[in-house]
Amino acid sequence: MGYLLWFGIVVLAFAWMHYFTELSARQKGTISAVVTLLIAGAIAYNVRSDREREHITAIELKYRSGQTLVCGGVEVNATTFDYSVGTQSFIGLKGTPHYQRIFNARECE
Repeated sequence: MGYLLWFGIVVLAFAWMHYFTELSARQKGTISAVVTLLIAGAIAYNVRSDREREHITAIELKYRSGQTLVCGGVEVNATTFDYSVGTQSFIGLKGTPHYQRIFNARECE
């Protein structure tokens, strides 16, 4: 829904630019290309962010359900690592061989 609203705003801006400005066709084309690239970049960023958030959520759910994860070639589970929600990372527990090792949840499978 949000994309449709922005699409409508862009269409109105282009209509205004076409009918109420004295820009040349080349200037209008350049402005259109720049705005199109900005919008495409924003959409790509949002899609990437959504996929990353889904991946991190899946990793956190696996960890919370007691499954073993692999992060940087190391097996991560609740007996050897703690999960920090704020930094979305796994931190090695004291008394384990991985004490103070930190893995970002994005690195895990």
